[in-house]
Amino acid sequence: MVRRMGKETAMSRSFVITALLVALAGPALADYDAKMEAEEARQRKAAAAAEAKRKADYEKQRSAIEAKGMRKELGKEAEGKSDAEVKQIYNAKVKAQVDMAKQVQSGSAPPGSDAAKSDAQVKAMTGKSTKELQNMTPAEQAAFAKQMEKQYGGAK
Repeated sequence: MVRRMGKETAMSRSFVITALLVALAGPALADYDAKMEAEEARQRKAAAAAEAKRKADYEKQRSAIEAKGMRKELGKEAEGKSDAEVKQIYNAKVKAQVDMAKQVQSGSAPPGSDAAKSDAQVKAMTGKSTKELQNMTPAEQAAFAKQMEKQYGGAK
């Protein structure tokens, strides 16, 4: 047997390592099926499309139900309007009601507003503002309720 030195040894080692890698990679490459991979990719894409369609249908139904409820709430104000316009009108109406409630709770309703008028009516009738009524303790509420029953003829 002849012993090789230098470049020949390095080349033969590279050749042996390459041959081993090819031999070991053969079964792994044999397991790959391009048609099957393409079919699986097509199925994943179809499943994603079906899920997107299902979500879109759900959103469409939910939006239609919301619009129907908003139209019912707005009545004649919603007649002849698109769903987008109805939603905009409804949201503005709800925002105005929420703002009014916040003003009433804070006691800072502007003069002449509905909240200020109702607060004035409550104060004229009971002698206390809405804010004062909200801040009463349970004992004060009970005493106040008895006073109002006497004054306005409560349940008999």
